[in-house]
Amino acid sequence: MKLRSVVLVAFALLLFGTPARADTVVFTPGSLGVDFSLNDNLGFYVTSAGIAMEGELASISGSDFVLSATDTPYSDAGIVLFFNGGLIVEHLQSVTVATTNPGAVSVNLWLDTGGDGQFFAFDGSGLLTGLNGDSYGNFGITTHVTGTTPYERLGGSVASTTLAGLQAAYPTTAAALWIGITNTNTADISSVTVDVTPEPASWPPMGIGLVAFGAILALRSGCGRRPKPAAARA
Repeated sequence: MKLRSVVLVAFALLLFGTPARADTVVFTPGSLGVDFSLNDNLGFYVTSAGIAMEGELASISGSDFVLSATDTPYSDAGIVLFFNGGLIVEHLQSVTVATTNPGAVSVNLWLDTGGDGQFFAFDGSGLLTGLNGDSYGNFGITTHVTGTTPYERLGGSVASTTLAGLQAAYPTTAAALWIGITNTNTADISSVTVDVTPEPASWPPMGIGLVAFGAILALRSGCGRRPKPAAARA
């Protein structure tokens, strides 16, 4: 095999065998996979459509998710992402929220520590009936979460740590994001950008090694040498 052929084969393996280092998922009011939540004196609800109660609202208006939570003594309103279990903890790299009220928005993380592929337990109307072995916590009032952002345990078995700490302790656990507001607040959210990494990049070093190995083999076998001119062979 000629040196050029070896290099081309190795480069093809490097190019097509390398998984993407990062994916970005942007959720807007036009996106699929967004659920809505409200919490008032009657309980905590999650539904697949916009929801409104007395003093609370979680719905879509124009190009924004519109949230309002004004009931007392406590209420909250938010949107829920990856409620279908399509995200695992080790893949979550960052969260960025574009909102009209950054001083009011919180980011929570739900963890399927119960291991049944669902988050918590709900009745037929979407009312929370229990944690069902799952856990949840809060990254605090923030519009940007990274690996070093502190995570405060609110319920379940997972201790307070950071996002990086969760990745180390619960790498394959399914996760969902709750992004919303609490008492006497309102906020419009235009988008939520979630950066995830599908798999660690393991192919690039292998591809580079194949290039080097192929070049060495080609040189040792002589296929990389140029033929001598006819005059020199005479």
